Amino acid sequence: MNEHHSFAPKLPEGTSSPNQLVWRPAIGSALVAGLLAAVGTSVPIVPLAMLCMFAAGGLAVTLYRRRAGYRTVTPWMGAKLGLLSGALGFGLRAIMVPLILLSSSQRMVMRKEIVDKMQEAISAAADPEVRQAMEQFRGYIATDHGLVILVFFFLAVAAVFFLIFSALGGALGAAIFGRDSASKE
Repeated sequence: MNEHHSFAPKLPEGTSSPNQLVWRPAIGSALVAGLLAAVGTSVPIVPLAMLCMFAAGGLAVTLYRRRAGYRTVTPWMGAKLGLLSGALGFGLRAIMVPLILLSSSQRMVMRKEIVDKMQEAISAAADPEVRQAMEQFRGYIATDHGLVILVFFFLAVAAVFFLIFSALGGALGAAIFGRDSASKE
């Protein structure tokens, strides 16, 4: 008989280690936090959007502790909860973008906003070569193909921000709020 000896205590079947996430409450908590992040990032104020992403990670930890019976959450577990809330929040936010792109009137509004911002940047550019490159880019965005490519590029960047800021928020939330007050002593 080949026996495997482990120093870790055996847990009853169906239970998890105190340092492992219980996935059912983790997913529910991350979904609620991600939904709030998706709504919060719909406001076009970048610092506020970043704060909402960060807060989603911390909120996921708090909700998870309640749903999982006030389990201790390590910073690594908090980062995973934050990452999950960021992914779900981004997914919810990203669902809205193709719906906007399907409407020709919304595409025109989006294109006008981008072209206006580009015109401001072109006016501020001192180098003639930079101005010429920006003019060409502005012409590219005037096409539906160019607009779609630009929007998906911004979505990719937003996904990275959602994941990083939410994971950091989850890790910090777990470091601050992840333990019982009795175990902090």
